[in-house]
Amino acid sequence: MNSVYIHIPFCLAKCHYCGFNSRPLRQPAELKKYFQALVREIAGHRNEIKDIKTIYLGGGTPTIASVALLGKAMNELRPWSSNAELTIEANPGTVTLEKLRFLRQMGFNRLSLGVQSFNDDLLKQMGRVHTGRQAANAFDLGSRAGFDNISLDLIYALPGQSLKDWKNDLEKALALGPRHISLYSLTYEKNTEFKKQKAEGRITPGDEETEADMYLEAVSRLDRAGLKRYEVSNFARKGFCSAHNINYWRAGDYLGFGAGAHSHRGGKRWSNMKNVERYLRSINGGQSPADFRETLSSEQQRFEALFLGLRMVRGIDIKEFQSKFGSSPLEHKPQVWLRWKEQGWAKWDKKYLRLTPKGLLLADGLAVDLV
Repeated sequence: MNSVYIHIPFCLAKCHYCGFNSRPLRQPAELKKYFQALVREIAGHRNEIKDIKTIYLGGGTPTIASVALLGKAMNELRPWSSNAELTIEANPGTVTLEKLRFLRQMGFNRLSLGVQSFNDDLLKQMGRVHTGRQAANAFDLGSRAGFDNISLDLIYALPGQSLKDWKNDLEKALALGPRHISLYSLTYEKNTEFKKQKAEGRITPGDEETEADMYLEAVSRLDRAGLKRYEVSNFARKGFCSAHNINYWRAGDYLGFGAGAHSHRGGKRWSNMKNVERYLRSINGGQSPADFRETLSSEQQRFEALFLGLRMVRGIDIKEFQSKFGSSPLEHKPQVWLRWKEQGWAKWDKKYLRLTPKGLLLADGLAVDLV
């Protein structure tokens, strides 16, 4: 197993857009109990974890935990490959130079900062616990701590956000010199504060035309700055694409640890129970924390390989796909590919099947044609 994901479900405050499995930390003792269970879960899979190429700590806010606790979890995964990519997500409001230096010494070599915006009004609207100045400062601290691979997350299509606001965010992000940027269009997830505010008429979503303009502006601006789009929402300088996420998009295998974490291996998929207390009881009782399992049919596996692979700018390696599934991707729904080609949404040669820039704009919507 080459890729490992570790989920830390705690944060300082639940952001208004967040639909992930996370909640505010109630007391520090929760973290100690959680990491004890996490270490136990990882230890139970020790024989399956070999030659690790990527480790990703996400949440929640992993940096809410102490260096000592994070170190205990990471020690269970040693040794990893000498060139492994080790990423930790961080909220700009939870990092110090000392902590970042310890994380760098621990082996982390990629820092993903959840900036979301540099606009203080928009940050407040989102329920973020940091300011634009703190976000820029967190990047500086990361650089001083020895991280030369720092990624920024930004959200667009926020209520009340203008194209000018978005351009300002892009300029401030680029001024820092990040190696990687991930862009996310706001979605109104169920059980979120934004979803509630929208239903009550307290906020008004932006229009689709402005949202598209924001995305296209970002693609153009980031490209000029040397950050090339390699996936629908992800941009990187040469040599700094996220290896962990590429494994996801290539439908690779990975193990997930922690409450709500997902795993995928050999056509089987499972996920852990989301509730932290239930997760703790299960681990401490010597039981598997998985509460969902499924075996994917060959057809499901082909669909996922197509859907995920087409999100990447390089597209799908036809020979690799044929080797894995016994047929060319073009043999799956051939009438769809021809229609997409006529519409200018897809193209292919002997090596790759990919979406055009026009098709990448419609990637999520086009997926239904492949079902």
